[in-house]
Amino acid sequence: MKDIESLVRALKQNFTDSDFMPVKTELIDSLEEKYPGVPADLKQLYETLGYGSIGHSHYMIHVPTEPTDIYDEETAAELSGVIIVGDDFAGYCEAYDTRNDWEFGYIGDDGVFETHAPEFESFTDFLAKQYGAEQNA
Repeated sequence: MKDIESLVRALKQNFTDSDFMPVKTELIDSLEEKYPGVPADLKQLYETLGYGSIGHSHYMIHVPTEPTDIYDEETAAELSGVIIVGDDFAGYCEAYDTRNDWEFGYIGDDGVFETHAPEFESFTDFLAKQYGAEQNA
């Protein structure tokens, strides 16, 4: 996808102090096995860019992360089926709700998932609008 390539180029140009690492294909395969229907642009983002920090603590792109890895047991149980993909270091995590056709949204500091629609269609759309070509380092 050309849009992903443009996004990756913009992130690397605008945030030269970023630190990205590759995502292993096996991880994406295991995610898709557990939660079928991983969005194509998300897979391509991981394949092309990887995961890591955008700039020095601007934003963190996570490998697909289960809520149990971040939240307490009760909150994680409420978020079962939600996959965390990003973190703003200020209490909000971007995520997909796999129970609702991979709806893109966020988890606020209250631990509740809410949709990002209509402002952002996907994680790559979010990254492009927040940190992409129109942004400066």
